[in-house]
This record gives sequence, structure tokens and C-alpha cells, in this order.
Amino acid sequence: MADRILKDIRFYESEKQNIEGQSMPHELGKLFIPTNDTNYIGQRIARKLNELKYSYGEFDHIYINLTTFIKENEIIVSNRNIDKRIKYVDFGINSKKLNSLQDREKDNFIKSTTFKVLTHISQDEGLKLVKQTEKLFTEFDTEIKIHFKTKETNSYKVDIYYQIESLNGGTKAIIEYKDRKNNICRVGNYKLQFYEDIYTLVDTINLTDDKIILKPKKSFTADIAYERYKTPIELKIEELTKINCH
Repeated sequence: MADRILKDIRFYESEKQNIEGQSMPHELGKLFIPTNDTNYIGQRIARKLNELKYSYGEFDHIYINLTTFIKENEIIVSNRNIDKRIKYVDFGINSKKLNSLQDREKDNFIKSTTFKVLTHISQDEGLKLVKQTEKLFTEFDTEIKIHFKTKETNSYKVDIYYQIESLNGGTKAIIEYKDRKNNICRVGNYKLQFYEDIYTLVDTINLTDDKIILKPKKSFTADIAYERYKTPIELKIEELTKINCH
């Protein structure tokens, strides 16, 4: 099978061995009581790795199963094969200890566990990308920017990034503009309800004399997303915040 680029990391829990024919790992809530940020941590790490083209073979979904069935901190790649795109990886936990933690400590645990699992399953180029991403998360945490699209000409450059539930402003698109003729840089934000919306909301990037115009995709799913937004998205360049060019 062809290698796929990672798309998603999710978290589950179980008290039983994670094998075919036994009950599936279930949603978090008993062995590990999640915080508001738990799922977003998986999404941020997965999407940053997606941007960097990280691959774990044919699997583009990694499901981390927090389990009391194995020793604490032990990592076992499960041979449960429910879907050729999904790989379960078991991580041993002490449930009582985890649930006594404060939310911030739980979030740190989920982050470190995710990177331990990724380090365990990765090699060569993949391992380098995991280490690179871990370093970025140490620096930026919830504020990490994920690159989506760029358009550049001799006279300008527009970079579009997104953030997933950042502490500073939630889920949003970040539009960075560089006027190459005058060496002026500006930045603006656009609020998103779900980070996935950016994939249908922004298909093409165009510039007029005074505006950046982001046109959406033409498709059924895009039409559903547009009902939540005014499209095309138009940003007046003069209203964007000036920043230092780098």
C-alpha cells in the first residue's frame, strides 16, 4: 500500500487487552477524565506533522489507547486492524494518579505521551519530523501555526496559516501579507468555527489594489461551510496590523 500523510491523532481508553475480537477501546472519561484541550492537542500535533508531510506507512490516523492493562509508560503497537488507515498504539497508565492531576498537568501528560508514542513508532526522516514538531510545541504550545497556503509574485507574498483553539484567540486563520516593493509586512486574523473549514473556505488567493480576496471551493461540503461564513473573505490591506518583515 502507498504511504499516506498523517491526518489525525485521537485518544481512547481501555482496561482490557487491545486485540481483535475483544471490546473496542472507548472514549475517554473513566480511566482518564479529559480536559477541554485534550482532543485539540491531538489535532494540533497531527496537523503540524501533516504540514511537514510526516508518514507512518499506510496509516493516516493514529489512535492512542490509554490502558491499565499494561505497565505504566509501556508502549505496545496493537495488531487490532479495523481499518487499513487506523493504527492503535497502547500506552500504559495509572488511572488514579492521572485523574488526581490538575488540568494543566493533564495537558502536559497528553502532549508528552503523544510524542513518546510518535518517537516509539517513527524512524529516520519520520523521527526527525517528530523531534522538530516536539521542539515547536515546547516553544509555541497552543499558539502553534500550521501552514496552509501561499501565493507569491514578484511584488507580493500572502501566507495563510491556522491555529487550533489557541489560548490567544481560539481557532482562526492567520493571513500574513508582504509588499515586496516597499518591504512592508502586515498580518490579520479571521475567526474559524472549525479548523477544517479553512480547506473549503480558501481555494484561491487574489489581490486587488487594496484588498486580499480569499475565494472558496465550489463543492457540496464547501456550500455547507459557507452558510457559517460570508464568502469570499475580503481583507482590506490597510486595516491589517503592521509587523516587522523577516
